[in-house]
Amino acid sequence: MKTKITTALFVAALAAGTASAQAPAGASRDAFLKQQAVAEMQRVSAQVDVLATNQEELSDRLRKTEAMKAEIDSLRAEVAALKGAISELRREMGGQRDEIVRDLSKKIASMQPPAPKGGNTTPSKPRPTGPCYEYTVQSGDTLSLISKAFGTTVQKIKDMNGMKSDALKIGQKLNVPKE
Repeated sequence: MKTKITTALFVAALAAGTASAQAPAGASRDAFLKQQAVAEMQRVSAQVDVLATNQEELSDRLRKTEAMKAEIDSLRAEVAALKGAISELRREMGGQRDEIVRDLSKKIASMQPPAPKGGNTTPSKPRPTGPCYEYTVQSGDTLSLISKAFGTTVQKIKDMNGMKSDALKIGQKLNVPKE
């Protein structure tokens, strides 16, 4: 805006100056030069207007970019907070899992070994080949949890009980090797 006013004043002053400085002999030459100066001033004025418009557009884009950067920084802080919350939940879940294993281990340790069986065994289930505990499957039990609680392996429990899969039924009796 300021540039437009300054340019317009300059063109007016140039026109007034050339009008008073004209001599009768070189009037056509002076008029030609005056026209060229006015045309050049109009061209420069138009370029200044374009530059001012471009500057305003760039300033607007810069403001928008700065606003987006602030929003991105805010989102980064939120992501960091969520990652911290996830880590805390994982720690809590690990603690709860460990507590479940400890409780299961205590229950298993308090169990007494089964009394020797007489001739009342089922033929499809192999006989234990060493000292073992008899364990009754409860809700939430898995072979992995049971093996950890007794300090043995899933495969040894499966072998001792003639199991082909990891599937368990609540109330199922398992022989678990003493180790």
